[in-house]
Amino acid sequence: MTMIRRSAALTCVTTLLAGGAAVALAPAASAQVWHHSPAWDVRMPYPLGGEHTIRFGAFTTCKLGGDERFHQALSANARDLDHPVGSFDFWAALFPFNSATVEWHNIDTDARGVHTVQSTGPEVGIGGVVTGHGRLAVTITTSKSALPTFAPGSVVPFASATHTERFLVAAGTCH
Repeated sequence: MTMIRRSAALTCVTTLLAGGAAVALAPAASAQVWHHSPAWDVRMPYPLGGEHTIRFGAFTTCKLGGDERFHQALSANARDLDHPVGSFDFWAALFPFNSATVEWHNIDTDARGVHTVQSTGPEVGIGGVVTGHGRLAVTITTSKSALPTFAPGSVVPFASATHTERFLVAAGTCH
């Protein structure tokens, strides 16, 4: 009877460990999901180990144009929520976001754009990009690296992390 219990317990533990390993090794599917704006939080690997919570966001604003009319504009970013606002964190300063690439597509007008920016702090993104009035499909790809590079959109091949999120953004209220 003891032998049967041990075998059953060993089988259960093996099954749980194998299932846990399968979940741990499964690829993240979040980049394939289109979120409705304005924001989505993600756990992202940190260059020194562990993870930080990163808030990805995309929304429209109104921007006054040279024609004295307001135009729909896109703001999109990623923010490290584990870095307190207004405080100095040595590790966050040492390992900022290296870059973000924001791709947008105005679904209603077929206008498109790509913007790659770099950061020296816990937040990276774009703001005030005129997109024309309409619904937007926005893709934000960010990277963090223990050894920052000077080429936007690139990271060293080790001790780095890259993550992509996608958003559907409703048309703005400015015309």
